[in-house]
Amino acid sequence: MNNRRMTKKEVQERHIYEDKKFNQSLLISFSILLVLTISILLFYTYWCDLKFAYRQHALYGEEVSKELVCMCDNILLYHESSMNTFEKKTFYICSKKCYQHFTKHFQEVAFITDAFSGDTICKSDALIGLENRGKPQVVYFKNKETFNHFYQAGK
Repeated sequence: MNNRRMTKKEVQERHIYEDKKFNQSLLISFSILLVLTISILLFYTYWCDLKFAYRQHALYGEEVSKELVCMCDNILLYHESSMNTFEKKTFYICSKKCYQHFTKHFQEVAFITDAFSGDTICKSDALIGLENRGKPQVVYFKNKETFNHFYQAGK
C-alpha cells in the first residue's frame, strides 16, 4: 500500500481531471436527452405524415381498407373516412363536399372500371389497391383474381 500523501499540485490535477470527466459525461447525457426530446417531438408533430407515407409504400400490392379511401376522389387519406349508405350500398367519403358531389353525380362516381379487366364495378363491392408505390391514387378491382393479376403484371 502506498500511504504517501498527495501534494497540493497533485490534488489540483486530480480535481481538474475529475471535473473534465464529469463535464464530459454531463455533456453526453444532455446531448442524448436533447436528441431524444427532438425525436419525440418530431414523431408527435409529424405522426400523421409519417403514417401516411408509410401506407403509400407498404400497402402497394396489398388490399387497402375501405376506411382509408375517399371513394369520391379515389385517393388514400391521412385519416379514416366516414361511412355513408346511399341506395343500400356502403361508400366511404372524406368530407361533406365530397358527399354532396357523390350524391349529385352518383352514376358517374359510384361506378368505375376494373383496373385490370376493364369491367364496370360498383366501388362499394370492389377490392381496393394502390395504383403506384408512393402515390395516393387508388384503383378498384372486381375480385381477388384481377387484383393479383394487376400487381403481377406491374412488377
